[in-house]
Amino acid sequence: MAQAGQQNQQQNQQQQQGQMNGQGSQFADQDILQLALNESKHIAESINSYILEAANEQLRKDYMNVLGDVYSQQKQIFDVMQQKGFYNVENATAQQINKAQSKFSS
Repeated sequence: MAQAGQQNQQQNQQQQQGQMNGQGSQFADQDILQLALNESKHIAESINSYILEAANEQLRKDYMNVLGDVYSQQKQIFDVMQQKGFYNVENATAQQINKAQSKFSS
């Protein structure tokens, strides 16, 4: 019995060491997709700043092309999240749409 207790203690120590080393850490699909979407948003923000501050027209156009690619990737991630039920969006009512339109048309 003492031997079984010692084996359990060794297994627990190995598991704890593995967790401290990053082993055994697992992320759910939802976590990974949310992280990818958030990072993509941050990248788009940075590229937008580069576009606004680019002094060279060709460089500005290149950044705009890259930004379009980033937006496409964001859309793909968003679509996968919606398909898996990770990102639910409520459709706006006609009243909410009219209110938003009037707010920005004034």
